[in-house]
Amino acid sequence: MNKNFLKISAAFLVGFICASGFADALDELMPRPRAIARDADTKFKLHKKATEPGAYFIRIKNGKVMIRGDEEGKRYARVTLGQLKKLLQGAPLPDCAIADWPEFKYRGLLLDCGRNYQSVESILDIIDHLAKYKMNVFHWHITDNYGWRLESKKYPQLQKREAFTRQVGKYYTQEEFKRVLAHAKKRGVTVIPELDMPGHTLAFRKATGISDLAVEEAKVMLGELIDELCSLASKEDMPIIHLGTDEARERGERVPQSHLDYWAKKVQDNGRILMGWSPGLRLPGQGIKQLWMGARDPRGDKCPYIDSQNSFYINHVDPEELLSVAAYQQPCRWGSEEEHLGAIIGVWHDDCIADTEDVVRMNAVYPAVVLLSDSFWRGRKEDEPKLYARLPSPDDYRFALAADLERRLLAQRDKVLNNLKHPFPYVAQTQMRWKMTDAETGKIIAKDIPQATIYPRHFWFPASAYHPNNNGVVVLETWIRSNRDIECGAWIDMTGFSRSDGRSRDAPTPALGAWNKHGATIEINGEKIAPPKWNRPSTRGNPKEIPLSDEGYWYREPTKIKLKKGVNHVKMTLPKKGGWKWIGSFVPIEGSSDHPREIADLEYFSEKPE
Repeated sequence: MNKNFLKISAAFLVGFICASGFADALDELMPRPRAIARDADTKFKLHKKATEPGAYFIRIKNGKVMIRGDEEGKRYARVTLGQLKKLLQGAPLPDCAIADWPEFKYRGLLLDCGRNYQSVESILDIIDHLAKYKMNVFHWHITDNYGWRLESKKYPQLQKREAFTRQVGKYYTQEEFKRVLAHAKKRGVTVIPELDMPGHTLAFRKATGISDLAVEEAKVMLGELIDELCSLASKEDMPIIHLGTDEARERGERVPQSHLDYWAKKVQDNGRILMGWSPGLRLPGQGIKQLWMGARDPRGDKCPYIDSQNSFYINHVDPEELLSVAAYQQPCRWGSEEEHLGAIIGVWHDDCIADTEDVVRMNAVYPAVVLLSDSFWRGRKEDEPKLYARLPSPDDYRFALAADLERRLLAQRDKVLNNLKHPFPYVAQTQMRWKMTDAETGKIIAKDIPQATIYPRHFWFPASAYHPNNNGVVVLETWIRSNRDIECGAWIDMTGFSRSDGRSRDAPTPALGAWNKHGATIEINGEKIAPPKWNRPSTRGNPKEIPLSDEGYWYREPTKIKLKKGVNHVKMTLPKKGGWKWIGSFVPIEGSSDHPREIADLEYFSEKPE
């Protein structure tokens, strides 16, 4: 490894690139490399992480490419070069030098296939996408109450139809499991399988007839299943085993500590690193904790950890909300640098699905990987909880980070991923400008809000709130100038459906003729826009077992709107009386919701322009 690396701050780097006339493509890479120089002969001073696994150095001179790094680093260098070639769109490679290294060891995505089976092909495509953005972990949640979805030859009753609650009989054979691991290995992605136990074990108990996991038989059987899992791959190819240990709530899931000790020893005797959730039950010798809930450090010790907290659970996040998460939520906010192992995106689609591809369609998986690759690779200088669910005002110095991140995301969408067969629901929003007013007092709460999805109050992040209470009425207004008459689509929403507990807590699908149950409305130039004709209006019963259909703006057909030539006034009135998210979303788009594009020549104002 070259011993002359220079750690350059992001702010200096952006200014240097712009000032020195870099090819635009060099400033559209994602994640952004640590250091880029126009002069191919630039010598970079040493940074301590530049000698650690994953660091790489690229020199391009007169069209010739030189790469240095370990095996992992060279792989990331090839990712950078592959992006650069697509971003250049046929133009020659520019002379330059690039030095880069990851801040965190583990960077990845969790896919919950225990609740909802998803096809092997979909999983392979997600792994490919992770590798394109220097993500190196696929966390595979393969058992849950709804199904034990990994074939067991030791206990084949786990695959009996009566053991499943959803997608009956759908599971991964051991050969399919090995195929996923081999596919991931070729792309530098480590698969972390999770057997969630003793909580979330209804499928195991139904299959075996064991109602109480505290019995010795359950301890032994689950231990043998750990052994069987470990037998499917070497410790080099599958070094980490996740045992869950979260949410052991039912009486039959409560076990003595000796059971946990036994299962932990099974993992360790197989030469694997033991990983579990925190908060969760105590696993002795646990090598990695994965944080999943709360605004405080729940570890209670100095154990190294992976961060999956807050909006890294993208099943709670709408696509246009991802930008603030990626810009301002710092992975690994507690403890020493040695404890900071990285971050994993959570895709927990708790609700039943109608189609195996709905998890990807209803959660913005592909945009999330691109956006969060930057903070997972580089980290953030500051953690900004007040900005987790809102972008700062355009005159705030922190706004530049979000605007730059969005610009690079759109370049990736349009040039690198332009033939992507999976949904990529994201359009530009930082050009937008809204005013929020308290309808009762007439007081302006905020102006120049640069977002398409606005939360007067967010259920997870009160620190991000515009409104001090969870009740009231706010009015959102924007003025849009168009140079022509336009008939187009729009993303519009006033409910904010989470794909995990959303409907059971606050938000059944609205009644026909309503945008939400609180009486929200939207007008364009004084004319009310009708809501969709909901497929399942006023959904009742057990909403978790009724698949989502058209409730979210990005997985239904865009709402048809008209904008006249000149200035158009958009007004959303949002009443709220307790409950889940307080939200207003609006942005004009072209194309389908799966592959939308922003309408580029519109101007937005938070006051009526002259």
